[in-house]
Amino acid sequence: MNYKILYEDNDLILLDKPQGLATTPGNEPDLCTLFFNDYPLYLKVKGFKEGEGGLLNRLDNETGGIVFFAKTDDGFDYYQREMKDETIRKFYLAVVEGKPDKESGMIDTQIAHHPKNITKMVPVFDYTRHYRGKPQNAMTFWSFLKEKDGKSLLEIVITKGVRHQIRVHLAGMGHPIIGDKIYNEKTAETPYQYLYANKAVFLNRQEQRVTVETKPEGWEWIL
Repeated sequence: MNYKILYEDNDLILLDKPQGLATTPGNEPDLCTLFFNDYPLYLKVKGFKEGEGGLLNRLDNETGGIVFFAKTDDGFDYYQREMKDETIRKFYLAVVEGKPDKESGMIDTQIAHHPKNITKMVPVFDYTRHYRGKPQNAMTFWSFLKEKDGKSLLEIVITKGVRHQIRVHLAGMGHPIIGDKIYNEKTAETPYQYLYANKAVFLNRQEQRVTVETKPEGWEWIL
């Protein structure tokens, strides 16, 4: 199980993380360890945590797709600021149960930690009291692409990600992701959940517009 390099410039490198591979150390194999074994110099870049170099975003183990790594300290500062300002658009593909009753929509329900289950997040409504910590703002845009065998392929767009945001929001609208073992109670046995970070659009440090795309493997039946 290995990664692919999708984009690289003087300050940034984008990797395609396979589904089933952890992003950060602690659950080997993981993307950081594989990447820094190949490029040990980038482990020295400042970042959020020791051992992660200039890692700028994380994906769940079973979610594949685009992961950002800064190659320089200046690059980390720039792209961290861009992500905080929500100027980087991240696109995902998701296969969900059923078919939405409209072609597109936006979900802006806040998300917080489950009061007892540390692996789970919950949507927060005005009447909700069963959550832990401070609710976080989250905005998920979705569009219907196609349907097959009672399942729908959606395109998802976010600019700032909260933990499990897409999974919680889609489950909350009644269309949980296929293979999601936490938020889909009737999920079929699949090797992974059908969620993939397939596209990113951003301005690099030279103020050039960059679009990077990839495709998930094993999704040919619905793509």
